[in-house]
Amino acid sequence: METISRIGRRLRERSLAVRASYAVLSGRQRTYLWILVAVVIGGGIFMIVHSRGVVVPQEEQVARQVEVKSVAELSSGSASLSVVGTVSSKSEATVRAEKSGEVVSVSHELGDTVSAGTVVAQLENASERAAVLTAQGSVDAASAALAKVKKGTREEQLAILKSNLDTARSGAVNTLLTAYAAVDSAVKGTTDPMFSNPTSGQPHFNLLTSNTQAKSNAENMRLLLNPALEREGAVTAKVSTFADLAGELSRSESEVRSVRTFLDAVIVALNAAIANSDFSASTIATYITNASAARTALTTSLSSIASARSALEVAQKTLDQGVTGAQQEDIDAATATLTQAQGALASARANLEKTIIRAPISGTINSFSLKRGDFVQATQAVLTVANNGALEVVAYITEDDAKSIAVGTSVEIEDAEGSITRIAPALDPLTKKIEVRIGIAKNAGLVNGQSVIISFNRKAPVSTAKNTIITIPISALKVGAEDMSVFTVSASSALVSHVVTVGVLLGDRVEIRAGLTPEMEIVTDARGLREGQVVQVSAKGGSSSGGK
Repeated sequence: METISRIGRRLRERSLAVRASYAVLSGRQRTYLWILVAVVIGGGIFMIVHSRGVVVPQEEQVARQVEVKSVAELSSGSASLSVVGTVSSKSEATVRAEKSGEVVSVSHELGDTVSAGTVVAQLENASERAAVLTAQGSVDAASAALAKVKKGTREEQLAILKSNLDTARSGAVNTLLTAYAAVDSAVKGTTDPMFSNPTSGQPHFNLLTSNTQAKSNAENMRLLLNPALEREGAVTAKVSTFADLAGELSRSESEVRSVRTFLDAVIVALNAAIANSDFSASTIATYITNASAARTALTTSLSSIASARSALEVAQKTLDQGVTGAQQEDIDAATATLTQAQGALASARANLEKTIIRAPISGTINSFSLKRGDFVQATQAVLTVANNGALEVVAYITEDDAKSIAVGTSVEIEDAEGSITRIAPALDPLTKKIEVRIGIAKNAGLVNGQSVIISFNRKAPVSTAKNTIITIPISALKVGAEDMSVFTVSASSALVSHVVTVGVLLGDRVEIRAGLTPEMEIVTDARGLREGQVVQVSAKGGSSSGGK
């Protein structure tokens, strides 16, 4: 209804436009216009004056012939729907540049037939190719490292590992012997002269000291050192044969720490010692110096023990790994490194591929204008490939029109024929219409991209007793300034106007919601007619007694 009402509004708008055009003329322009009108009127009067006395025979006015049909007859026929469609390929693809760059090579041109994956053009890609080469080298290195880990250690390498272990064991033995000597010297050589009966069950600190607690601690600790001193004295000669040198290093470390703690207690007692006739001040100072030096030697032994144990453990683990082969965690780490390298290679290849323009499908190049030296922007459409031998027509219709068509319906496409192959189940988000695809014959003479007029027949809306829907051709409708009407022919052959209320457009037909009844006979073509005009009903149009 809105579309037909727009026709009437356009007529009024044109009249207003003429008035507006006159209003915007300047004073001089209006003067010229009135002069022109005066000239035209004067010329007309001159022609009339000079033609007096000449009698022009008047032709007898002939009544215009019209065709009338009943509303029921007009409404029961099929309705033709005409829309504009576009011919397109069933398989068509447009390629957009993924990167910006300069075109360095062009392999094909417009109209060439290509297969899927064919390189059509390339952008400048020296850096991308270098990145691929670097990534390939990383993959090769990671693959070699993994193969080496899985293969294990060679015999000559095993011999070296065994030699390294022997060296570590020898170093550990020397460290132990040094530690034993440091302990023996610190206790027996440095502190025992300060005690009476040091190896007995009741050692006594001989110096007079004001720190009685330090003296008591020193005496108790000296008693506890006897077992360690005896053990170390017993193993000194056979420590080189120990299988568990790491364990002996740990035990020796504990004993050295105990002796160093004992020396700390002795030094505290000495610092509080009181000189007398038995122990002079100089003697006490000498004892303190010797005890401090012994403590430093013990600290050095502890550091050496830690280093020897670490070297021994590393040598033993390396040899074990060489004998048993690579550990699973080493294989997993090498595998992960290879996977990372392969990922970097895939990324580099993907970046290189973005500089290569390929045909995505097999077909004919329908759009391609790149030349060597052109600069392409990312996302720019650069290539269109389509299968021009398999075409279809794409059209868009309203939701109401879609209700009266179905898949398989025959369609006329200008000089060709086709049938509906697909109807979209929902509105297109851009056009807000229903997409319809129409299959056409191979030899239809249509060209990909061509715009065509599509026409297909559809049944008029079904009428029921409760809901009678009337449709008439648009040509039967007279569009006025304020309303729309149809004509009937009176008994005196004059046109009678009947105002109607229109509904939706149905192709070249329109729904009439009020103002007509099925039995009324109306003029089928109201164009150029006016109310009251005398007409002649054609023989095929039926009775001339149509009316209300």
